[in-house]
This record gives sequence, structure tokens and C-alpha cells, in this order.
Amino acid sequence: MKISLNWLKEFVDVPVEVRELGQKITGIGLAVEGVEPYGYDVIFELDVTTNRPDCMNHLGVAREVGAIFGTSIRRPQFSLLESKKKTADAFTVSIAEADLCGRYCGRVISGVKIKPSPDWLRKRLESVGTRSINNVTDVTNYILMELGHPLHAFDADTLDGRQIIVRRAEIGERITTLDGVERTLNPSNLVIADTRRAVALAGIMGGADTEISAKTNNVFLESAYFAPHSIRKTARSLGMNTEASYRFERGADIRMAQTACDRAAAMIQELAGGEIYSGMIDEYPGQLHSVRVPLRRNRIEKFLGAAVEDSVVEGIFQRLEFKVTKSPEGWSVEVPSFRVDVSVEQDLLEEIARHYGYDRFPGTLPAWRGYGSFLPSEAGERKLRDLLSNSGYNEISTYSFSDEETERRFRPNVEPVRFQNPMSEDATILRTSLVPGILKSLQWNLNRGIHDLQFFEFSKVYSKSGENRALILAACGALRAHTMHESTRDFGFYDLKGDVVSILEGFGAYSELAETNTDKIPSYYHPGRCGRFGDLAVFGEIHPEEREALKIRHRVVLAELNVEALLSLSRTSIHPVRAIPRFPAIRRDFSFILDKGTQYAAVQRMIADVGIPELTRIEPFDRMEIGQFADSKYSLSLSVVYQSTDRTLTDAEVEGFDRRILDILEQRLGAQLRK
Repeated sequence: MKISLNWLKEFVDVPVEVRELGQKITGIGLAVEGVEPYGYDVIFELDVTTNRPDCMNHLGVAREVGAIFGTSIRRPQFSLLESKKKTADAFTVSIAEADLCGRYCGRVISGVKIKPSPDWLRKRLESVGTRSINNVTDVTNYILMELGHPLHAFDADTLDGRQIIVRRAEIGERITTLDGVERTLNPSNLVIADTRRAVALAGIMGGADTEISAKTNNVFLESAYFAPHSIRKTARSLGMNTEASYRFERGADIRMAQTACDRAAAMIQELAGGEIYSGMIDEYPGQLHSVRVPLRRNRIEKFLGAAVEDSVVEGIFQRLEFKVTKSPEGWSVEVPSFRVDVSVEQDLLEEIARHYGYDRFPGTLPAWRGYGSFLPSEAGERKLRDLLSNSGYNEISTYSFSDEETERRFRPNVEPVRFQNPMSEDATILRTSLVPGILKSLQWNLNRGIHDLQFFEFSKVYSKSGENRALILAACGALRAHTMHESTRDFGFYDLKGDVVSILEGFGAYSELAETNTDKIPSYYHPGRCGRFGDLAVFGEIHPEEREALKIRHRVVLAELNVEALLSLSRTSIHPVRAIPRFPAIRRDFSFILDKGTQYAAVQRMIADVGIPELTRIEPFDRMEIGQFADSKYSLSLSVVYQSTDRTLTDAEVEGFDRRILDILEQRLGAQLRK
């Protein structure tokens, strides 16, 4: 929003230099983004937030400046010289959609002479970025920048039937707007029409057939109020953004419609001559009722952190044109119609803070007598993140939005949650899987020369049936970089499997699981390089076809874990605290000859089944496929550790433990000690 300093000074006295004025304006929330000289003038570029349409004009900014310096503002002065001819006899106005058009004011000026605007008007408009067109049109733009209320001037002789109808567009109705574009409308669009056709898009842009031109003699001047949601919807659907729509869709001042119309009529008569018909057409079906908001005195200190004197509070609101009435607890404040952003007590407190000065409130923390606690799953989530971070994974967070075609490739049987108003074609649903997001993250990094990657994401996935948390791991590139001591080793399937096992072991789930068949593994995994641990984890290398679709040349390994089940284990499992052992441990090493079809997991399970309380650890340390044994056999070397919590174990006890282990392995697995 461009504001002219010279124009501003017509409404309010400015007792400081330009630099200080800019700092003061920024301090009340109207950020000054730039200051530029313009001849004998200075132009401020303000960043006005969308909830402050009252400051999108010079009078509104002058009101704020007056509140800063404690001075009153000067409103534009004008006088109307009306003829005996009546506006109501020349035109009629009817509003068919009162919920979309709350007020419609109109005046007729006859006998005008269309010509270029005088230099002062042309230069003033150009200083704030508006092109001069002709004297009548320039007046409507001038009032917009001065008072903030959009106006439109019609060539009255082109309006069929001398009638204005505010209605919805008909299906397929067309209008050529002032920018020369023919637009096809629908009933969601509000239009200004005569008895024959639409002549303007309400609150956005007029039609080319009724514009002011050099042939215009009679003007019908429109000043209205339109519902913000209607203007916003039409402007978006037609891809239009005008000075008028910018203000209407944020909330215009319904009470300014009459003043703006009279002010513009007086200026048109001054610059273009003509005769102003007496009386104004003022269709006002949605009479605005004043909003009163209570303000409690004790809330000022509680909310802002410091007490503010009553006289200061009342002075701030009076200068901002709020009407203040004392009450036992504080005040009753009547909100002016131009402040569409104020509706509750907190809004009033913000007004006090803005003009009292944020820097005058001490930096204090609110008193706290309560307590905080973690959610039941917090400990498990922290443990999970620690396990993954310690294994070299970096956590990422990807977008929750996706497109249905991509999601169907990875979750074909899940019904997604679709957006009613998607932002783009690739963001039409909520994601049903974390796989696409993490693969795109890998792709993004690989395309930028970052090849050694280990990612995990712990986020939510969605479906029609609800939302769930999910965990995914992905890796590609080198596990260890090349050094003078060893060559590069790529991250492979078994490295990923080891990380999955570590997670399951960390939650006490792995000892009860065995790797299951691959029948239920999704098709986007490589069929020969994948695995599954019950319902807790599925993992493997991504299928080459999926990598090619994303143009990923590196092998990628992926693991998906049922994190809800893991976290439920962490909540239900009891992890007792154990004292540091006082008595020595005894380690015994064995080398067994086993059939090649016998897995280590079976050996470990058999030893655990012996039920020796003093057995604390079982660890394999060597495997030989070739040796002084049959080709159908292999050698497995492992260590067992015995330790008691209440005594030192004797040799006889340890030999008894050894014998029980050897007997069960020999009986059930046919194991033999290697000589």
C-alpha cells in the first residue's frame, strides 16, 4: 500500500521527520517496507495486514498517525449542489441477493464533460501507483485511495431500462470486462445488471459496454457494500485481482458507502461540470447494528503484563474513533464500522498495546502452579529416535499432501482422504504411506550429488478410517567411505536388517520372532532381497522398476515398522532395575558341528530352553563352512556367560551347566563338539 506524505498531511499534523514517522508507524503494526522521494513528496510503502482494510487508504492511516501523536484528524470537506431533478425519478435499484449485497447507494450526474484530469489529480494518483484515465474515472480512484471505499461510474445512457439489479449471474452468462476479456459466469458470481444483461462484476470490475468514454454525458455513480466471501470466491474463480476486490474481500466499511458516493459526486461536478440530481438512492437491506465489547480493567494487567491508566486507555480509543462508556469493571466499547477486525476483548487489549507501546511492557512470564507430564508414548518415542540416531540415521519430515496416482502405487487398497479444494494437482489427498515422501527426499539429495544417505521419518499417515503413526527407514550409498585402510562398502540389505533387529531388540520384541515368509511383502520390494518379521516389520531393497520411475540409479533399501505395536510394547513391558553384579562371570566357548540347514536362531533358542537362571549371555563369534568335517556340515563357535547374583559359581556347577547345554543340542539338533 503506497501512502503519500503530502496527502497524509492534509488529514493530520505530522510533528516529526520522515525517518521517525516511519519508525512510529511500524511500531503500531503498519510495517514500513520502503520510503522513496517523489518530487516534493515522500512515498511510504506499507505492509498492511489482511485484517486491517481500514488502513488501506490515506484517511485510515491518518487516523492511526493521529492516535500516535495525540492529535485529531481533519476529514475531507465538500458540499453538494443538487438540482431539482430527483435521482429516484431517473433510476431504480433493486437487490435480489441481500445476503451478498448489504447496501447499494447511487447518484446521477448529468451533463458532464469527459476530459483529462488536472495535473494535481493526475500526479497524486501516479504517486501512489495509479494510472490516470479521465476526470470521472480518476475521481473514483482518488476516493478509493483517500477513503478506502471502491466506487464505479457507469455511462448512464448505456444502462437499459434505467434500472440497476444486483443479482446472481445466470448459467453461461457472459460479460466483457474493462480489461477486454470476455468471461463466462455462473450463479456463484454476483453481478450488477440492467434489465437486459450483466454490466459489471460486483465489487471487482465494470463491463466494457457501460464504461465512461469521451461520448459520456450522464453518469450513474455506484457506491456499495458486498459480502467479502462472495467477492473473494468470484475473484479467485475468474483469476482476477483488482484494487476494488482487494478491499471488498477483506471487509469494506458499510457506513462509508454514503459518504464516498457524496464525496465523489461533488468532485465530479467540480472537475467535469454537470448537474447532481437531488437525493441518493440508498438500498440498505442489511442495516448494521453497532458492536459493543466489554473491556475489564483487571484484564489489561493480566493480559499485557502492566497496568495502564484509565485516562490513557480512554484516550487511545477515542483517538481511534471507538466510543467508550465507563462501567463498574472497566468500559463498554462501541466498535466503529470500519474496524472489522475487532470483535472480542483480546482485540481491544491489542489496540491498547499497539498505541501504549509494546516496549513499555516488562518482559515477565505468567505465574505457573501446575505441572506437566509426558504422554504415555513419549518414553518409547524418545528411545526409538535415540536408537535410529545412534545407528546413523537422520530424521526428516515430508509433506502430508500427495496425489492419488502416486499413493495408489504403494497403498492400492487404502481409501484416501480427498481434499474438497486442493491447492494443486499433486496435492489432492492426504498421504496413505510414508514411502513416496522418503523416496522423493532420497531423489532430491541424489540429484544434487549427495549419495550417502540414511533417513528415517516418524509421522502420520491417513485414510478414510482414521490416522496412524508410521515409521520408515531408508538408506543408499556407502555405509563406510573409502580410506587408506579399507575400500568403500555400500549400505546393503543385511545392514538394514541388522538395524531393524536392533530396534526390535530394543523393545524386547525380537527374541520371540522369527523371520517369516515373503508372501505378504508389497510388490515395490525386490522379490529376492526382502524380509518380514511378523506384523512388526517389513524390509528390503526397492524394486528396480520403482527406482527407474524416480530416476534413482543407486540401490535403495527400505524398512517399514509397525510403530504403534512397538510403542505399545514399551508401555506394557516392565524393565526392572538391576544391581551391578558383585560376583564374577564365567565365559565358556564351544565349537559345534551342525547340519548346514540348522540356523543359529535355533541353536540360541535350544540353549535358552535349558532354563539355566545363571545363563546371562549367548554370543556367536565364528562360523566355518569348510574344514575337517563333511560337506553337509558347518562349524559354529559361540560363547556362553554364566553369572550368579548371590554367589561365586563353582567348577562343578559350571560343568553341570555345560553338560545340560551339550545334551540338549545333541539330542534335538544332532550337534557334536568339534575336536
